[in-house]
Amino acid sequence: FSYIKALFVASKLKMFDHLKDKGPLKAVDLANEVGTSVCGIERLLDACAALGLLEKTPEGYSNTDSANTYLTSDGEYSLHGYIIHSNDHLWPLFTHLESAVKEGSRQNHRAFGNKAEDLFKDYYHSQEVKQRFMAAMHSIAHLTARDVATAFDLSKFKSACDLGGCTGALAHELVQIYPNLKVTVFDLPEVIANISYFQPSGQHTAPVTFVPGDFFKDKLPEADLYILSRVLHDWPDEKIHVLLSKISAVCKPGSALLVAEIVLDEQKTHPPRAVLQSLSMTEGKQRSGSEYKQLLEKYGFTDVQIKITGNFLDAVLSFK
Repeated sequence: FSYIKALFVASKLKMFDHLKDKGPLKAVDLANEVGTSVCGIERLLDACAALGLLEKTPEGYSNTDSANTYLTSDGEYSLHGYIIHSNDHLWPLFTHLESAVKEGSRQNHRAFGNKAEDLFKDYYHSQEVKQRFMAAMHSIAHLTARDVATAFDLSKFKSACDLGGCTGALAHELVQIYPNLKVTVFDLPEVIANISYFQPSGQHTAPVTFVPGDFFKDKLPEADLYILSRVLHDWPDEKIHVLLSKISAVCKPGSALLVAEIVLDEQKTHPPRAVLQSLSMTEGKQRSGSEYKQLLEKYGFTDVQIKITGNFLDAVLSFK
């Protein structure tokens, strides 16, 4: 826990950003930059150097290549958004793990003083929290997008709809890899209204269409390929029944559903990150490959194929 909190605080102070822009820096100079005590920042810097996140030389402290890539807010595969979300939302939940285990329920009421019926209402009650949550989802989506998009050959499909696709990180990767694929992102209106900050820059960016809506209640856009990335593990069985029934009903023969989740092994003990994530006690659950196969076949999807990518998300493709 001390390792993790050191990373969280360094990220919260944007320490890695300052070192990328101006490093190497002495502790006293960085303390002035970020507004901390000299002794406090020096101890944090030494801790991050001990963890292999920074390099320490007589000239001062500087980022490692990995820190520049993953820990700065503008790194190529920045996880900064997810780290801040983990500090501000997940860390408080896990401080109440004992109660979560005893009660078998989420601890939002203890951690934040509320108990929203909808998992995502907590994330959209203010612009700041919404921006933080979307940045977290964008971090993981951007990091995993290429491996998910290339796990299977999707070139046969002409149109795709990413349900709950948030900032469109996966959608933009898909249109880069499959130029003839028309991709729609379908997400809540409050999400769609906030996507401009996350859109890739450059004149050659292929277009992605964003459509506002609630995939539990509203009509789904037509597509040959539907995508659920990091969706199914969040929801209880009754909600999944509604969603998969809707997708199955609009799918034509030959259409497909691509699911991006962490796929557990059959003993449900690996990978550890998925098993530990389940301790947050959402109403949903992590599933093994055989459980995803059984679930999808229940709604008329066949030829279920599973690809373990080696990244944070695996891929499951099935056909109607």
